[in-house]
Amino acid sequence: MVLVKTVVFLKSAVRTTMRICLSLDPSRPLRWHLWLAEALAEVPGNEVSCAFAAGRRPLPLICHLLLELERLVYGFRGNGATDPVEAALRSLPPPPADQVDVVIDLSGAESLPAGRRVLTPLFNGVPGEIGVMAAVANDQDLLVDLHDTARPSRPWMAHPASVDREVFAASLDSVLSCAVPLILKALREKTSSAASGVPGPRTAVPPLGAFSALARATGTVTSKAIKFLDILARGGRMWGIGWRFDESASLLDKGDAAFRVFTGNTDSYLADPFPFRHQGQDFIFVEQYLYSKNRGCIAVVTANRNGTAGAPQIVLEEPHHLSYPFVFEQDGQIWMIPESGAARNVSLYRAVEFPYRWTREACLMEGIEGYDTTPLWHAGGFWFFVSPRLWRSTSWDVLSLYRAESLTGSWTPHAANPVLLDAALSRPAGAVIRHGGRTLRPVQDCARGYGGAVTFCRIDALGESEFAQTPVGRIWSGALGCHTYNRRSGLEVIDLFGHIRGLREVTTSYRLLVPDAPVSEPRGQPLSWPVSRPVSYL
Repeated sequence: MVLVKTVVFLKSAVRTTMRICLSLDPSRPLRWHLWLAEALAEVPGNEVSCAFAAGRRPLPLICHLLLELERLVYGFRGNGATDPVEAALRSLPPPPADQVDVVIDLSGAESLPAGRRVLTPLFNGVPGEIGVMAAVANDQDLLVDLHDTARPSRPWMAHPASVDREVFAASLDSVLSCAVPLILKALREKTSSAASGVPGPRTAVPPLGAFSALARATGTVTSKAIKFLDILARGGRMWGIGWRFDESASLLDKGDAAFRVFTGNTDSYLADPFPFRHQGQDFIFVEQYLYSKNRGCIAVVTANRNGTAGAPQIVLEEPHHLSYPFVFEQDGQIWMIPESGAARNVSLYRAVEFPYRWTREACLMEGIEGYDTTPLWHAGGFWFFVSPRLWRSTSWDVLSLYRAESLTGSWTPHAANPVLLDAALSRPAGAVIRHGGRTLRPVQDCARGYGGAVTFCRIDALGESEFAQTPVGRIWSGALGCHTYNRRSGLEVIDLFGHIRGLREVTTSYRLLVPDAPVSEPRGQPLSWPVSRPVSYL
């Protein structure tokens, strides 16, 4: 049964009319501009128009050649953020003769339509899409800062991820997709001062020389070829899980700990481990990705205190990809919320015969491509941490929050959604825990690529209109990546990415980023499971 249909955060309540004009360069009418126009038009009360600047600042020819080369080499098939869509954008109405409320400057023109408020996105300090390409070419962290004449001293900021930093088109898709919700968020939030109507100073576009761009393209193709040969020669990099038993101290207590490594066989890999103890037996639920089906399913591994583990057994499979099996107990039942973003829903499953038989009990939310839903009981209700995927973005750099009065209740979006636009601090990486008197949220650090590391963020505020967190610690596994951490009943699990086939043990470290409080209670346990005895920790 479908309990509630939730529309993604781009829509808001009915309000007074807001007249918004997109100022575009006639040489660069791109698909991401159309995504922005469509998203703005979906908000009740918005009237969206379009004006084309007199001057032209096209992307250098070499940039177009690079993008075309990537389409040939990597098999891209349209619908990208930088595809030209001139006809669709020219079908938008022109701005009214009198002043509009907001101008979104996507052209870099010296003269803009008259507006009381001007928003100007910069990409690594540069107006226009070439800023993304320059940042990728220079191996810089990706940054979008939105300058707003309504708050000139504090630009809105986002730190996007990229699905592949060695591919310009992939980076452009990710960053430009992230720019759309940042602009929507700025328009929805209240500003502290009246808009001046005068755009701020512009930054000159740095040149991207033909030789350096060609060298970058050649290096990219060479790098991909080397990686492909590496896959053939060494079996390539893959995901596996690490696990250890320790009733007395977690990795966060010890600082360093050795984990046994468990991998899939030649036809699959394992990731996203969640431990659970039932009737004296320990289990690890995992994503088992099947190469033959090109999708993940949920499997369970029995873990024994003598250091042995059983073979993974598939317990839940759907026609779409499944991962991140968040397993928990409430009201005498055992439940699971797996990641099912490919189906554009969040579903709840109940154990019929634990751990091997599950039934789909309810669809908690539909119409959103949400990833790694992580529930938390707090202040008499459930909070759900979710990373949505928007347009051609990754699902690594956006965090949205929802609240429900009960597990199967109606989800209410947080007033500030998306609460984060940051590749390093957004996507959940496991259950929220208590440690040293702090409430810690494991997050995936994807600033330099997917599965880079796990950072622990202290939750400082959580309410209907507020959310704040502070990074306090980080897991390191040497050259190996990691994007999940969980601990329950003395069974501690992580996942690992890299050349791990044949690896039996790995030493992993936890290091503080800021001083933490002394330990005052048992640590490393899920924050509120079982929730049959709810406690407010914040």
